[in-house]
Amino acid sequence: MSAESTSPVWFAHCDGYGAPVASALERLLAESGLLAANAIRGKRVLVKPNLLTDRTPDEAVTTHPDVLRAVVRHLKAAGADVSVGDSPASTANLPSVLAKSGLGAVCEEEGVPFVPFERAGVQNFTEEGFSFPLAKPVVETDLIVNLPKVKSHSLTKLTASVKNLYGAVPGYSKTTLHQRYPKPSVFGRLLKAIWRVLPPSVSIADGIVGMEGQGPANGRPIRLGFLAASADPFALDGALCRVLHIKPNSVPYLKGVVSARAPDVRGDAIDVPSFATPLGAHLLALVPSWFARLAAKLLWVRPTFDPARCVACGQCVRACPAQALVIEGRAVPLLNKKTCIGCACCHEVCPKGAIRMRPSFILRIAHAFKDLS
Repeated sequence: MSAESTSPVWFAHCDGYGAPVASALERLLAESGLLAANAIRGKRVLVKPNLLTDRTPDEAVTTHPDVLRAVVRHLKAAGADVSVGDSPASTANLPSVLAKSGLGAVCEEEGVPFVPFERAGVQNFTEEGFSFPLAKPVVETDLIVNLPKVKSHSLTKLTASVKNLYGAVPGYSKTTLHQRYPKPSVFGRLLKAIWRVLPPSVSIADGIVGMEGQGPANGRPIRLGFLAASADPFALDGALCRVLHIKPNSVPYLKGVVSARAPDVRGDAIDVPSFATPLGAHLLALVPSWFARLAAKLLWVRPTFDPARCVACGQCVRACPAQALVIEGRAVPLLNKKTCIGCACCHEVCPKGAIRMRPSFILRIAHAFKDLS
């Protein structure tokens, strides 16, 4: 996608899950022309929801099962060859994720296979200086229907269409790439490189109930009231920034990609009065790169642990790509500050919301100054 992309983004009001989802989706697709039967009949279509970890639908961590069901039924009626697939966080138990999220039941009820990317083989790519593996089912499909959940994120500020495609990287390889490319700006370029080698996609964002605050797994559900769709995930996320009042250049994977002019937004008018984002690693973009290099010891974002919530399960230790955490014989994990890369992988998998990503004093001051300017 170029910085001058004009791919339209369509919004449709949707007040809740259940029956309203199907009608909102059909109106959205009819008005946009996306996923028309004459374009997808007989095509292999892989539906990619957000299956981050084993949470229930009301927690707003994963794509809601009613959204998956409506999309699968539309694709089947159009004559597409449909499958569903994803790769949850490396420490997550896939059967538990499918059961708790309700997405496994949808696949069974609708008679479509679920493809676990970890067991399907990979194809390796080198693109724009990045090397990464992608699950073969993603690479070999004719079309990806990308179903992100609209959430805040402690590394990238926003996670939606573009970030959900990172799930095409299977299993622990996602954690390895976080270690290899820990800086948010570089990680954002990695996401762009992954998108460039993927098959065509249509993204339909579940913004009926999203997540704000300490996302992507431990924030607060917030009613947003919409579905949004586009053939361009970057354009869709840029439009989400507009309705959520987020500056696109503060989202690492959108910086320099989304045009400075207003996105081409169509359909229902959506405006969310309040959407809280965490003070995470994306704050590093507030300081000049030369200063960041000189003052690296003073500019950091690290996890902190709440002993009242922590149950010493060890998921954060297993998820840490830098091996910066130990927990043996301790009530809460011990962090090696010199080793920590601030990737938020531990925060992402914590099942009890016991981890918060805390920026250094200078970054907090820079954030406060930005808000006042």
